[in-house]
Amino acid sequence: MNSVPALRAVVTAAVVAALAPSTAFASTWTVDDDKADCPNARFTTIQAAVDQAAPWDTVVICAGTYLEQSTPYSGNNSPSQAGSKNGLTIAKPLTLKGAGASKVTIKPAPAVGTTLAGTAPYLRDGGGNVVTISRQSLGATDDNENFVDISGVTIESGDVAAEAGVAFFNTSGKISNSVIGTIKPAGPYGYGLIMTNSLQGAEAGARRQVTLDKSVLTTGGVFFDDARGADGAATTTARSGMVAYGNLLGSRVAGPVTYTYGARGTISGSELSGPLTLTDAELGPDPSNPAVRAFSVSGSSLASLANTGAGTALAAGNWWGATGPTTTGPVDAGTPLAAAPAALSVPAPTLDALPTGSIVDPFGPTVVQYGETIYPVVVASDDFGVKSVSLTANGAPVATVGHTPYEFTWSPAYGDIGDIVTLAATITDSSGQKSVVSTEVTIPAITTSTPGTVNGSVPATLALTIGPPASFGPFTPGIAKTYSATTAANVVSTAGDALLSVVDPSATAPGHLVNGTFVLPSALQARARNAANTGTAFNTVSGTPLNLLAWSAPVSNDAITLEFAQPVAANDALRTGTYSKTLTYTLSTTTP
Repeated sequence: MNSVPALRAVVTAAVVAALAPSTAFASTWTVDDDKADCPNARFTTIQAAVDQAAPWDTVVICAGTYLEQSTPYSGNNSPSQAGSKNGLTIAKPLTLKGAGASKVTIKPAPAVGTTLAGTAPYLRDGGGNVVTISRQSLGATDDNENFVDISGVTIESGDVAAEAGVAFFNTSGKISNSVIGTIKPAGPYGYGLIMTNSLQGAEAGARRQVTLDKSVLTTGGVFFDDARGADGAATTTARSGMVAYGNLLGSRVAGPVTYTYGARGTISGSELSGPLTLTDAELGPDPSNPAVRAFSVSGSSLASLANTGAGTALAAGNWWGATGPTTTGPVDAGTPLAAAPAALSVPAPTLDALPTGSIVDPFGPTVVQYGETIYPVVVASDDFGVKSVSLTANGAPVATVGHTPYEFTWSPAYGDIGDIVTLAATITDSSGQKSVVSTEVTIPAITTSTPGTVNGSVPATLALTIGPPASFGPFTPGIAKTYSATTAANVVSTAGDALLSVVDPSATAPGHLVNGTFVLPSALQARARNAANTGTAFNTVSGTPLNLLAWSAPVSNDAITLEFAQPVAANDALRTGTYSKTLTYTLSTTTP
């Protein structure tokens, strides 16, 4: 067999630096308990989606009732009472986005038994709750970030006993536009929301924050605690030193609200029907902003406030009822509101965007012959889930598809000859909202024709042009950073295929930038992108050719962006001068 010679166009360019690695984008995972509202959902339980998700991913929860069961994490720094269980356990930074508090309910599964609590009461641990959010890595970045964001759900446990509806353990987070409903108490506990801790810290250390925002808590109250240890231990009545904040913002809370042993926080624009108690709460200047107080309550409706600490609690500008403030201990009630604030409309509604999509095949104006069959394809998406896609042709139903891929079969009718037919796709999302996208196809008249030849020739062309050298600018010694640089290229090819590659032909440290005899420890990385390939990844440059882009057809003046990445570690020794390398780019084909 005769081999086909490869045509090559070779361009050499000098490179001085490199680009940062490609950004990793978070994924979205969809859950539907019965797949009726979101047929394309991958999971039917939230815990399965949480387990699958990577840190910082989003879990979308479609309408349904979710019966969850999980085993708490347990370790020296994150204990759980023996025999305890959770409905849902989250131990990584995630966003849980429910379809709405009236649509999504999270409960413990009946299989957990009559109680989630363990063999003995243990409030400051990672078990015994309908939902537990716990931090498992002491080096995790959640100290000063929102670790878990939950919205648009109802959390309750009317049949299975629980120590809390939602527990934030050693971590931060936010619950918004949600309801924490009936919680059947387990032993001495049955809180709606708790923030607890098992660690000891320093006042100047990391900041944690748990927030209930535009939500309703109907039973059990709230417990924001900054002590630590097992029930009965002396440490449960002493400050741990962690800087922990509990916030109630624009929310309605039934039951007692308690801040204990160094806990800080803000209550603003909320309705508290039960007592507010401060037991050795931190009331002085906020460590992060000494100009303000570590605890304050304002613009809220309060029943009473008891402060057992030595400091003065700041509680100015609140409604206490017609009889005025009801307080115990040092409290600065300031000037109370003259009238009750307007009743809250909570939980706030969950925003649900209209579904979006397009008909991608046929794309744009298309000619379809009478007697021909086409297979229209619709791409559809929604912030929660697409329930179905229906296709019509000039208003006449074609079919409805309830799952991906949204593919259809259609042939022109006899009466369509010589007309333009509108193919319209109606996309329905999980909440019943609809969007319509369309395209037109032309059904030409039936004709006869005689062939006549017109031709032209194209000379074999394979051309590669590289722009100016890519330059990084100065490397900063002692600081870990990935530097970036770009240059442009242009490709013209009349071949059936083409391949663009890059290689470091140098015998000295192939793939590494050099400065005389000095070599950067980390290898140079490269990638190429064009309009048709926007997601290519960085790969290491070496003495072996690295394929950057491929074409399966001729191309003219295809604009290419050549991107480079050069990681420099904090302990990399950098020599004064310029680090560089001359790379060889090759455009080749096997089908000239």
